[in-house]
Amino acid sequence: MSEKKKHSGKKLKFPQDIIAAAIGSIAALPEGMALGAMAGMNPIHGLYASIIGPFIGSWTTSSVYMVVSTTGALALATRSALHGISEDEKIAVLVLITVLAGLIQILMGIFRLGFLMRFVSNSVMRGFLSAVAITIVLSQFADVSGYYGSKHSNKVMKAVDVILHHKEWNLYAIGIAMLTILLILYLERTRLKNFAMFFSLAVATLITFFVKISTLKLVGNENKIPNELPSFVLPKYEIIPDVLISSLAIALIGFIQGAGVSHMRPNPNGKYPDSSKDLRGEGVANVISGIFTGIPVGGSVSHTSVLTSAGAYSRWSGFISAILIALLVFTMSAFIEQLPMAALGGILIISGFSSLNREGIFTIWETSIQSRCIMGVTFIATLSVPIQFAVLGSVILTFILHTVEASNRVKLKAVTVADDGFLKEIPPPSEIKSNEVIMLHPSGSLFFAGAYVLKDLLPNADNAEHSVVIIGLRGRKEIGSTFITVIKEYDEHLKEHNCILKLVGVGQLVYHQLDRTDLLEEIGKENVYRFDSELGRPLMHARRDGYQWIKEQQ
Repeated sequence: MSEKKKHSGKKLKFPQDIIAAAIGSIAALPEGMALGAMAGMNPIHGLYASIIGPFIGSWTTSSVYMVVSTTGALALATRSALHGISEDEKIAVLVLITVLAGLIQILMGIFRLGFLMRFVSNSVMRGFLSAVAITIVLSQFADVSGYYGSKHSNKVMKAVDVILHHKEWNLYAIGIAMLTILLILYLERTRLKNFAMFFSLAVATLITFFVKISTLKLVGNENKIPNELPSFVLPKYEIIPDVLISSLAIALIGFIQGAGVSHMRPNPNGKYPDSSKDLRGEGVANVISGIFTGIPVGGSVSHTSVLTSAGAYSRWSGFISAILIALLVFTMSAFIEQLPMAALGGILIISGFSSLNREGIFTIWETSIQSRCIMGVTFIATLSVPIQFAVLGSVILTFILHTVEASNRVKLKAVTVADDGFLKEIPPPSEIKSNEVIMLHPSGSLFFAGAYVLKDLLPNADNAEHSVVIIGLRGRKEIGSTFITVIKEYDEHLKEHNCILKLVGVGQLVYHQLDRTDLLEEIGKENVYRFDSELGRPLMHARRDGYQWIKEQQ
């Protein structure tokens, strides 16, 4: 293993980390401002988050290289959450939303819920993130066109409205936006790619300043950029019920994005980061960002990519980049107020299109019709409803899909003794014959819908008598109430036709569940065979007893 993969990521490497931090700070500055504006706030609140996020997150997350900063999805969710809030109350509500989202993430991390990421469907995730990327692009139409007369709150409808009012577009705004976009696209193909956004924004701002384009909307027209540290604001806890859903959605977005970003690259010791610890670290960063009036933060793909491509060696690179951003903000406040909103819109259009994972979309599209439909439904839903509800809807859809998929994996096999004495699996019969012993082995999840799938697979005893059905439960650490109900009904069905049910391979916890629910007594303790470390012993024992019972009935 190379030297780079052996270190812990806590020791500063000079000048490698300093150079990476300098490049990262310059690249982060314009995006932080743009996302602050997209969140519906003064751009300074995006810059505060760009400072506090990596300053705190560099030391609180498990990932060495992940940069905790502003993201487009979080900015959109914040804007949606602040919709309808008066300007006088926006900061107070922003503080509460961000702090509450951070506390939710901390709790999720403490209870080690990072493992839940594995249950998020790739189709749902890709549909959601793709819609977020398109929404970022559409939300810039007003700034890029210079038309601010639309009254629609939905980004799609607002973009359509802007297009329909093309006669009222500001050609200067369109020109500045196009110049910014073209410069970024050009510079990204050169050695200056990490500075592309910064240089493009600087050029657009200088042109606006010297040409004196009075019709262009500037950052300073509506927002004052202070050259001082952010003020400390405590959240107003009495309005928690009003913002709880939005905060939960923001926490989940940060969780999903952070898990994806942190696993882009292993830590320098060769191990991948702990998702739960990352979640706690992002939560701490959000709490502190909130009380200093920063917008919500999470794992940033763009900032992480810039820092790692610039040669980041340790956690110090993200930490130092935060300090450098702070220095830039506090020394360039007058310049920031001169930034044209059209240029910031151009930057976000590039950012939105760049976050579209075309390869991932293509893979899902070619996988199956089901994957295609799931991705499409999530995509349309995210474009149609406020993003916080889209997130919660995506989580619910993922849960439903996981339940359906788990139930579809339930299989039932009959087990028979072959001529050579070994056990053999065969398809189960649909009906039970009289005076026979049937050994059955279910596989897959038997919780929720899975138990009902098993119910439909069990053979019926309508035309049988004096038969024995043996169901193997080896390896089942626990059973659910639905499964208990299914087994109880099946036992009653068998008894109506003078047949009996036996359960084999029953572990200690399952045995206690059967006892507490009185199912043990209904089936009969003599018909429940405990788990044995020797494979097949309980099953063969139950089979022998079954034939003995049949013999006694005749």
